[in-house]
Amino acid sequence: MRKFTIFTVILTVLVLVVAAEVIVDSYLPHDNEDVADNGRSPLPDSLDLSKTMETNLLGSDLVSSEEPVESFSSGFDLVYEEIGLSESEGLERGSDESGPVEVKTEVPIYSATTGTELDFEDENYQTVNHDVYFRDDQLKSAGFVGANLSQEDHNGFLFKTVYIDDLYDVEVSKSLIQTSTELLAKGYVFKVGSLSSVNEVYEVLKVRAAQGLDSEINETNEFGDASFYMNDARRTDVAFLVFRVSGLIYGFSYPKEYHPQIKNLALLIDYEF
Repeated sequence: MRKFTIFTVILTVLVLVVAAEVIVDSYLPHDNEDVADNGRSPLPDSLDLSKTMETNLLGSDLVSSEEPVESFSSGFDLVYEEIGLSESEGLERGSDESGPVEVKTEVPIYSATTGTELDFEDENYQTVNHDVYFRDDQLKSAGFVGANLSQEDHNGFLFKTVYIDDLYDVEVSKSLIQTSTELLAKGYVFKVGSLSSVNEVYEVLKVRAAQGLDSEINETNEFGDASFYMNDARRTDVAFLVFRVSGLIYGFSYPKEYHPQIKNLALLIDYEF
């Protein structure tokens, strides 16, 4: 009985060995060099990844290598029309005319003050300070339709009566608000530096305005952080407004009929901060 069992085990092992050899011969090549020489894959066709590895990941496989380059350069006609460039302006070719082409669609941006090209990724880029002050678009929003700004020398005085030429570390600019035929108002901007205090400069202006001949102060604090009117008995039809907002001091002189527009302008300036 034991001999029969041993014989059965040996027979089973032989059958398994023969079956394994048949499977190996059927699905795997006999010689590895045959794979390298003939390029045959050791995997079935359904699992062969060789063709997949040859695919261009950038999508160039969509165009046959035998097709001329002109076949896809003509596809940029709509781009030229949209950006307003001719083909000679829109394409930049290398030394080989049949080589790849490049469409130039970038539009350079220039600084309004320096005229140089701006690119914040450049190493020498510097932040451009945008002074709020007051602008043409604010004038239109305030009701000064058709008005624009032009610069004028203040000659060391605010409203022609308040002396300001001795103010320390203070930059003063004066602008005319006018149309082509009429002067509507005048605006002053005091930019106080780090060596002075905007509060102290404001107080100095208020004291000097009150000390003027036939003038008095009406402190209303209606605009910005603080504000006052200078009333001049010799110029009763003209209003003189000074207000402080953030690190700047504004002054406006104007015929009283334009008070609604100046009020709107002062509020617009205050909203900028």
